[in-house]
Formats: sequence, C-alpha cells, structure tokens
Amino acid sequence: MIFQAGGGTNGLALAGRFADGVYAIEDSRAQRNALREPPNAPDATPTRSRCSPASCPPSPRRAALGRRRLLDESVDLRRRVRYLGAMIGLPLDYDHIDEPIPDSARAAARPSPFDPRSARALEVARQGWTLRDILAHAVIDYHPVVAGTATDVADHMQRWFEAGACDGFSVAIDGYHDGVDAFVDQVVPILQERGLFHHDYEGPTLRDHLGARAQYGLDQRLTAPEPAHTRSS
Repeated sequence: MIFQAGGGTNGLALAGRFADGVYAIEDSRAQRNALREPPNAPDATPTRSRCSPASCPPSPRRAALGRRRLLDESVDLRRRVRYLGAMIGLPLDYDHIDEPIPDSARAAARPSPFDPRSARALEVARQGWTLRDILAHAVIDYHPVVAGTATDVADHMQRWFEAGACDGFSVAIDGYHDGVDAFVDQVVPILQERGLFHHDYEGPTLRDHLGARAQYGLDQRLTAPEPAHTRSS
C-alpha cells in the first residue's frame, strides 16, 4: 500500500493517482474533497484516500498535559515560545514560560493569517494557561492533539469525522508503554457505542480494513508504460 503525506497542487495530484492513504492536517476537509475530484482522481474508481489527523491517548487533562510537557523537554522551548508569539502576534519571552499571558496582551493578540494553526493557539492562550502549558497543548504541531479524557478524544474524532474532514485516524501515541492500551481500552468503546467504530474487521488484510483496491504484486499504476506523448516530451 502507498501512503502519502503533504499537500499542495503536486501533492494532491500524486496522492490522487497513486495513494491508498493520505495524511492530512489543517483544512483536511478541503483536501479530502479535492482528492475526489478531477484532475486528482483520474480513474473511473478513484483511490479511496484516507485523510488521517492524529489523536493521542486519554488522560485527565492535567495528567495529559504533564505527559506532553515531558515530551517537550526534548525540544527547543525557547524557539517554540518565539514561534508561538509570531503565531498570535505577541512578543513572548521564554523567561515567563511558567506564567500565563497577561490579560491586556491576550486581548491584543491576533491569529496570524499565514498559519492555520494560529486560531487554535490563540484559543488555548485565552484560556489562561502558562506558556509551557499552551505549548503542551501541541498548538505548534501540524497534527491535532487532544490532551484530555477518553471522552474528549472521542468527541474530537467524532467532530472531524462527521464534518467530512477525514475518513479515518492515525493515532499518535505519546508513550508506547501505556498509550496504545489506554486508547484501545478507553476511547474505542466510546466510539463503538456511538456507532462510529466497527465491532469486527472487514477482512484479513489492511486493504480490507481501509477499503483500498485489491492488488497483487507491484502496483500497476507504477509499472504501466508511460504514454508515448509523455516520453517524447
């Protein structure tokens, strides 16, 4: 199977012709729709590309943020604080990383029109979290992250799915020692109760589960001879 990541005109054209799955980020509904329309879906039966935003294993919100803060210890937080400031139009200072943004500054903050993540970053900043906790909400990450309970994670996935923004999810686990079990044991049952997740598998292969076209051996879309007019040009 072929999975593709990345947008843009060329990325969508590549995904529409060859991908069985597509990793999407912001504005994924528009990307998903574009993948189903010409010229990105040239076949009579277009590739069933999967837009897959990420999610995270559930914990009480403060505990979930604590897990994210541990992950953030491995990155350059000084640089991230500056980047966050550019996203919301404020001159933020790393020396105040464990303080919330003052009320007057939050009132003056504006999301960057050049970064689709900025609105979410400002939303979290206005909730009164410290700079460190705002970053722990993964507002700079390109894939959405839910730092919260199993219900919070399930609600997030349901909103994306029912809004037509994705066909499925790729779950980003923050800690493999317990994250997979937490997601399977706590989130999946909620999605099943809501009729959003299956109780059994569609078949024995990943292609069956994703509804991808059948294939044996190399993908014929990759091995088919180039049209003569393409070679001559």
